[in-house]
Amino acid sequence: MSDTSLKHSTSITTDGSAQRLSAHGLFVILTATGLALLATPLASPAMPDIARAFAGLAQTEPFARAVLASIQFLPGEPSAIFLVKFVLLSVPALFIIIGAPIAGWMSDNWGRKRLLNASLLIFGLAGVSGYFAESFLFLFAGRAVLGLSIAGIKTASVAMVGDYYEGDERQKVLSWQGSATKVGGFAFMFLGGYLANFSWQVPFLGYALAFLLLPSALLAFGERLPKDATSSPKTVEAGAIPFWPCAFVFVSATLASGLFFVTPVQLPFYLTSVFDASPLQSGIAVGVGNTVGAIVALAYYRFKQRLDYPAIYAVIFLSMSAGYYVLTLMPTYATSLIAMIIGGVGFGLYIPNHSSWILAVVGKERRGYGAGLVTTAMFLGQFLAPIIAEPMIDSDNPAAVWSRVSGVLLCLGVFYSVVAKQGYGRTAKSVARQTP
Repeated sequence: MSDTSLKHSTSITTDGSAQRLSAHGLFVILTATGLALLATPLASPAMPDIARAFAGLAQTEPFARAVLASIQFLPGEPSAIFLVKFVLLSVPALFIIIGAPIAGWMSDNWGRKRLLNASLLIFGLAGVSGYFAESFLFLFAGRAVLGLSIAGIKTASVAMVGDYYEGDERQKVLSWQGSATKVGGFAFMFLGGYLANFSWQVPFLGYALAFLLLPSALLAFGERLPKDATSSPKTVEAGAIPFWPCAFVFVSATLASGLFFVTPVQLPFYLTSVFDASPLQSGIAVGVGNTVGAIVALAYYRFKQRLDYPAIYAVIFLSMSAGYYVLTLMPTYATSLIAMIIGGVGFGLYIPNHSSWILAVVGKERRGYGAGLVTTAMFLGQFLAPIIAEPMIDSDNPAAVWSRVSGVLLCLGVFYSVVAKQGYGRTAKSVARQTP
C-alpha cells in the first residue's frame, strides 16, 4: 500500500470487503507492537541499580530536587527510588498520554505508514539515549521523546488491524498482537535483567532493535488500494464518536493497565527487599507472567466467542487479584513465580480486549482516534501505577502492597461481573456501528 493510499487510512476494497495484510506487513505490525511495550520491561530490572547510581543526584541536581519538591503531598519521604520509577516508567507514559490523541489524528489524516516509520526511528534514538544519561534531566528528556514515539507505534498498529481485518479474523489478529506484546515483554524483561548484570546503562542499548525493524517497515504495506477505499478529510471530520461506550472502554482500559503495571513497578523492589533477588531473577519473575499472558492472549478470540467485553474484564481483574494475593502468602521466589502464572491470565487478556472493544465501537473513519484513545488509557494506567502503589507500600511489611492491590482488583472483578450480567457488553455491541 502506498503512503498516499494510506493517508486517510482504510483498506476496504470496492466490494466492501476487508483487504488482508501480506505476511510481511503482519510481521511488521506484530513486531512493532512488541517493541512499543519495550519501555517498561527493558529498564525495570535495572531500576534498583539506577537508583543507587543516581542517589546523590536526587539531592544535588536542581531538576531532581524540583521534581521531589512537587510530590511532597505523597506520604513518606520521596527518595531517589521513587524518582527513578517516576522518570523511567511514568514519564514515558505521561508523554504517550499527551502524544496518543495527536497520533490518532495523524493516523487518520497523515497516514499509518508514515506515522509508524517515523515513530520507529525516533523510538530507537530516544531509547538508546538512556545509555549516555548522566543526570535526571537527560534521562527525563530521553524518556519523554520515547513516550511520544510509542504513542505513534501503538496507535498506527492497532488502527491497521482494524483497517485490514473484520469479525473473527480481527479477533484472531488482536490475539496475536496481544501475544506479541507479552512475548516482547518476557524477552525484553529477561534481556533487561541479563544486561543489567553488566551495568545499569547496558539495557538501554536494547532499544536499538527498532533500527533492525525499520528497513522492513519501510518496505511493507506496498499494496495500492482502490481510489474509493480512502476517506476524505471531510469524512474523517464528520465521523460520529459514541461518547459513553468510548468512555467506558477508556475507564476499563485505564484501570486494567494501571493495576497491571504495579507488577513491573513494584515487583523488582519487593523481590530485592525480601531475599535480595538479582536483576536477572526479577526479570525472570515478571517475564513468567508475560509468558503466560502471551499464551492466554493467543486464545483471546475463543474467550470473545463465549464472553462479552465486561465479562472478560471480570476474568482479568479476578485472575490478577488471585495472583497478587498469592504473593502475600509466603515470601519465597517460587511463590512469586506461581503468583505471576496466575496473574498472567489477566495480563494476557486486557490488551486485546480493549483494542477489540474500541474497534467495535468506533466507525472506520475514526479508527485512528479509537486506537489513540485506548493507547492513552493504557499508558495513563502506566503513568498512575507508581503513584497508586506508593501510598500502599509499607516499609515494615513488603507484602502489604500486594494484599491491598489484590483487594481493589477483587472489587473490580465483582463489579464487572455484575455489569456483564446486566448485559451491557451485548448492548454495546448491538448499538455500536458494525464496522469492517
